[in-house]
Amino acid sequence: MLKNWDVGGGLSDFWAYIREPRPHRWTVWGLAIVLPLLIFYGFSKYLVPYERPKPQIIYFENWKADRSEAEIRADWVARAKETTRANAKRRAEFQRLADMMGVEYDASEAEKVTRETLGKEADAIEKKPEPPKRSTLAERAARGATAPAAQP
Repeated sequence: MLKNWDVGGGLSDFWAYIREPRPHRWTVWGLAIVLPLLIFYGFSKYLVPYERPKPQIIYFENWKADRSEAEIRADWVARAKETTRANAKRRAEFQRLADMMGVEYDASEAEKVTRETLGKEADAIEKKPEPPKRSTLAERAARGATAPAAQP
Protein backbone atom coordinates (compact mmCIF):
# COMPACT_ATOMS: atom_id res chain seq x y z
CA MET A 1 0.00 0.00 0.00
CA LEU A 2 2.75 2.47 0.89
CA LYS A 3 5.25 1.26 -1.69
CA ASN A 4 3.85 2.96 -4.80
CA TRP A 5 3.17 6.60 -4.14
CA ASP A 6 1.90 8.85 -6.88
CA VAL A 7 3.00 12.27 -5.66
CA GLY A 8 2.57 13.88 -9.07
CA GLY A 9 -1.08 12.82 -9.35
CA GLY A 10 -1.84 14.11 -5.87
CA LEU A 11 -0.22 17.48 -6.59
CA SER A 12 -2.09 17.84 -9.91
CA ASP A 13 -5.43 17.08 -8.19
CA PHE A 14 -4.63 19.64 -5.46
CA TRP A 15 -3.71 22.28 -8.05
CA ALA A 16 -6.91 21.63 -10.00
CA TYR A 17 -8.97 22.04 -6.79
CA ILE A 18 -7.24 25.30 -5.89
CA ARG A 19 -7.78 26.81 -9.36
CA GLU A 20 -11.56 26.32 -9.31
CA PRO A 21 -13.35 29.60 -8.63
CA ARG A 22 -15.17 29.12 -5.31
CA PRO A 23 -16.82 31.74 -3.13
CA HIS A 24 -14.74 32.82 -0.10
CA ARG A 25 -11.65 31.17 -1.59
CA TRP A 26 -9.35 34.04 -0.59
CA THR A 27 -10.84 34.27 2.91
CA VAL A 28 -10.19 30.61 3.55
CA TRP A 29 -6.62 30.93 2.22
CA GLY A 30 -6.01 33.93 4.47
CA LEU A 31 -7.28 32.05 7.53
CA ALA A 32 -5.29 28.97 6.58
CA ILE A 33 -2.10 31.01 6.53
CA VAL A 34 -2.71 33.47 9.39
CA LEU A 35 -3.96 31.01 12.06
CA PRO A 36 -0.87 28.75 12.07
CA LEU A 37 1.37 31.84 12.03
CA LEU A 38 -0.43 33.22 15.10
CA ILE A 39 -0.16 29.88 16.87
CA PHE A 40 3.58 29.58 16.13
CA TYR A 41 4.12 33.17 17.24
CA GLY A 42 2.28 32.50 20.49
CA PHE A 43 4.35 29.40 21.20
CA SER A 44 7.60 31.14 20.43
CA LYS A 45 6.73 34.24 22.45
CA TYR A 46 5.00 32.85 25.53
CA LEU A 47 5.71 29.14 25.88
CA VAL A 48 9.50 29.42 26.01
CA PRO A 49 10.26 32.92 27.25
CA TYR A 50 13.65 34.28 26.31
CA GLU A 51 15.33 36.55 28.81
CA ARG A 52 17.63 38.98 27.18
CA PRO A 53 20.94 39.35 28.96
CA LYS A 54 21.09 42.40 31.16
CA PRO A 55 23.59 45.04 30.13
CA GLN A 56 26.87 44.78 32.00
CA ILE A 57 29.24 47.51 32.91
CA ILE A 58 32.82 46.37 32.69
CA TYR A 59 35.32 48.56 34.43
CA PHE A 60 38.98 48.65 33.53
CA GLU A 61 41.87 50.58 34.92
CA ASN A 62 42.96 53.79 33.33
CA TRP A 63 46.41 55.10 33.94
CA LYS A 64 47.77 58.53 33.55
CA ALA A 65 49.55 59.02 30.28
CA ASP A 66 52.48 60.72 32.00
CA ARG A 67 53.34 57.86 34.39
CA SER A 68 57.01 57.29 34.91
CA GLU A 69 58.81 53.99 34.32
CA ALA A 70 59.27 53.62 38.07
CA GLU A 71 55.53 53.89 38.70
CA ILE A 72 54.82 51.33 36.00
CA ARG A 73 57.35 48.87 37.39
CA ALA A 74 56.09 49.41 40.95
CA ASP A 75 52.59 48.59 39.79
CA TRP A 76 53.83 45.44 38.03
CA VAL A 77 55.70 44.31 41.13
CA ALA A 78 52.67 44.95 43.36
CA ARG A 79 50.43 42.87 41.09
CA ALA A 80 53.06 40.11 40.85
CA LYS A 81 53.37 39.99 44.66
CA GLU A 82 49.60 39.80 45.02
CA THR A 83 49.41 36.91 42.54
CA THR A 84 52.33 35.12 44.20
CA ARG A 85 50.71 35.56 47.62
CA ALA A 86 47.46 34.03 46.39
CA ASN A 87 49.35 31.13 44.76
CA ALA A 88 51.31 30.51 47.97
CA LYS A 89 48.10 30.34 50.02
CA ARG A 90 46.58 27.91 47.52
CA ARG A 91 49.75 25.82 47.50
CA ALA A 92 49.75 25.68 51.33
CA GLU A 93 46.17 24.39 51.22
CA PHE A 94 47.17 21.70 48.73
CA GLN A 95 50.14 20.80 50.92
CA ARG A 96 47.84 20.33 53.93
CA LEU A 97 45.50 18.20 51.83
CA ALA A 98 48.40 16.08 50.59
CA ASP A 99 49.67 15.64 54.15
CA MET A 100 46.24 14.52 55.34
CA MET A 101 45.97 12.01 52.50
CA GLY A 102 49.54 10.81 52.82
CA VAL A 103 50.49 11.86 49.30
CA GLU A 104 53.93 13.20 48.51
CA TYR A 105 53.61 16.79 47.31
CA ASP A 106 56.81 18.55 46.28
CA ALA A 107 56.48 22.31 45.98
CA SER A 108 60.10 23.21 46.63
CA GLU A 109 60.62 24.98 43.29
CA ALA A 110 57.47 27.03 43.73
CA GLU A 111 58.42 27.89 47.32
CA LYS A 112 61.80 29.09 46.08
CA VAL A 113 60.13 31.47 43.63
CA THR A 114 57.75 32.64 46.36
CA ARG A 115 60.64 33.39 48.73
CA GLU A 116 62.46 35.32 45.99
CA THR A 117 59.35 37.39 45.28
CA LEU A 118 57.92 37.98 48.75
CA GLY A 119 60.97 37.69 51.00
CA LYS A 120 60.19 37.38 54.73
CA GLU A 121 56.48 37.64 54.10
CA ALA A 122 56.60 34.15 52.53
CA ASP A 123 57.41 32.57 55.89
CA ALA A 124 54.14 33.78 57.38
CA ILE A 125 52.11 32.46 54.46
CA GLU A 126 53.74 29.07 54.06
CA LYS A 127 53.77 28.12 57.74
CA LYS A 128 51.35 25.33 58.10
CA PRO A 129 49.81 24.65 61.48
CA GLU A 130 50.49 21.24 62.92
CA PRO A 131 47.36 19.12 62.91
CA PRO A 132 46.31 18.05 66.40
CA LYS A 133 47.77 14.67 67.25
CA ARG A 134 45.09 12.14 67.90
CA SER A 135 45.80 9.02 69.81
CA THR A 136 44.85 5.68 68.42
CA LEU A 137 42.71 3.14 70.21
CA ALA A 138 45.78 1.03 70.94
CA GLU A 139 47.59 3.97 72.55
CA ARG A 140 44.60 4.73 74.77
CA ALA A 141 44.34 1.12 75.81
CA ALA A 142 48.07 1.04 76.64
CA ARG A 143 47.70 4.06 78.94
CA GLY A 144 44.93 2.35 80.82
CA ALA A 145 41.47 3.47 81.67
CA THR A 146 41.22 6.77 83.46
CA ALA A 147 38.67 7.11 86.22
CA PRO A 148 35.86 9.50 85.43
CA ALA A 149 35.80 12.66 87.51
CA ALA A 150 33.36 12.69 90.39
CA GLN A 151 30.27 14.67 89.70
CA PRO A 152 28.61 16.73 92.46
